[in-house]
Amino acid sequence: MREGIGETFTYNMIIVFIVIVFGLLSATISYYKAYKVNNRILDSIDKFEGYNAASQADIQNKLKTIGYTVNSEDAKCPTRSKGTLEKQDGTYLYCVYYFENDRSSVDKRTNKEHEPIYYNYSVASYIYIELPIVGAFKIPVYTKGERIYNFSHKPSGGASA
Repeated sequence: MREGIGETFTYNMIIVFIVIVFGLLSATISYYKAYKVNNRILDSIDKFEGYNAASQADIQNKLKTIGYTVNSEDAKCPTRSKGTLEKQDGTYLYCVYYFENDRSSVDKRTNKEHEPIYYNYSVASYIYIELPIVGAFKIPVYTKGERIYNFSHKPSGGASA
């Protein structure tokens, strides 16, 4: 009788272990996919020097090829404390934030008149998770891009979508 109970306990431990391992594996793959989406969006923004019509078209093409989840609900992007929201709703749910004056602490010590002005973009994409008992939910993944030098010394925010 003890062998039957011990065998059931062993099977239960194996099942729990397999569920935990597959859960961690799927979470890692989902995070990688969201991070890859952010990098592709930031690459398009850097390539076309801002979030404009050309970069928007390139982003749409890249997201089609990646297989990013289509925005099925009318979701809104959260507001950020410093950045201005450039893109909110569309075919795919991702948020692009524009930082008008992105200076490092070293730049702030120099002469303000001759100081180069940089701008920056940040992107938020989402990890979609659907569980049978809990339901569907999404987790944001934020990525901030490299600083871009503004040659015109004017705010160069892209066209809002």
